[in-house]
Amino acid sequence: MRQRSFVLALSLAGVVQSLSCGEGVVSVTNQSYQPRIVVSGLLIAGHPVEDIHVSRNFRLDENLNETPIFLTEAAVLLIDEDEAANYPLTFVDSPSFEKRGFAWRDDTPLAIRAGGTYSLEVRATVEGQELFTRATTTVPGAGFEIVDLTPERTEYRARDGAGNVIMPEVTIERSPGTTFYLLTAVPLDMSVDTFIYDNPFSDEDPRKIDLFDFNYEFEWIQNTPVGAGQSKMGLFWWDVWFYGRHEIVIYAVDANWAHFLQTFEEVQELDGNFHEPKFEFEGDGLGYFGSAIPDTTNIEILRSD
Repeated sequence: MRQRSFVLALSLAGVVQSLSCGEGVVSVTNQSYQPRIVVSGLLIAGHPVEDIHVSRNFRLDENLNETPIFLTEAAVLLIDEDEAANYPLTFVDSPSFEKRGFAWRDDTPLAIRAGGTYSLEVRATVEGQELFTRATTTVPGAGFEIVDLTPERTEYRARDGAGNVIMPEVTIERSPGTTFYLLTAVPLDMSVDTFIYDNPFSDEDPRKIDLFDFNYEFEWIQNTPVGAGQSKMGLFWWDVWFYGRHEIVIYAVDANWAHFLQTFEEVQELDGNFHEPKFEFEGDGLGYFGSAIPDTTNIEILRSD
């Protein structure tokens, strides 16, 4: 499944949904608006706890220049369920949106363990209402790793002797109990000069191209065997937009993040009716709180002779 965006919108407006079948109609109003806590956060095994974004939704007619979106005064608590330990998180301000969030900043070590179970609790006041939400994630178990990438250097859309396009392939060792794996491709040599204009998937003008529309691509596989063993993931050529080096990161993904990725852009049923993405939160929460184990490799895309 191909996705072109990887962003949870921090604004979730109220909608009135049509129940008519066959033709989905959304009348967008403020009638169903209710204040909510919006969370986007991941725990990465072996990494520090940081970049837990906690914000709020807002009305359609809200003046965002006058309405703080980030809930910087929220009480955010990470709970290690296995060790019965609590870790109050601290808001870290930053000019970078990606780095503006809650993190563990105490001297006490906090190591996210593969296979560990953690909960996030958030309390915040929004428009005079006391809101609370909680979510729990179990980090995928140890054992996941990238075993092989073939080839590690290749011409763009190289062909075999029969003229068939060769797709790079990654072999992974699965995490027992995990059935969802996310592959990301990040160009390390991104520029107007390295963009692959001669491609069958788009027609870009070098004078108008916005490189950041192409700087992050991802794919996933799901429903893999539950037990240990190896699986293969393809790097599709529609995910490669630049010559040069690319960092390939594959994540073994927990159930929470997997459910969000599977549903956050698929909100319209075949009969035209609409539903919300799957949020694994109790109380007043929207978004995702999940966990993953990453591993990294690299590939270099060469120009054809």
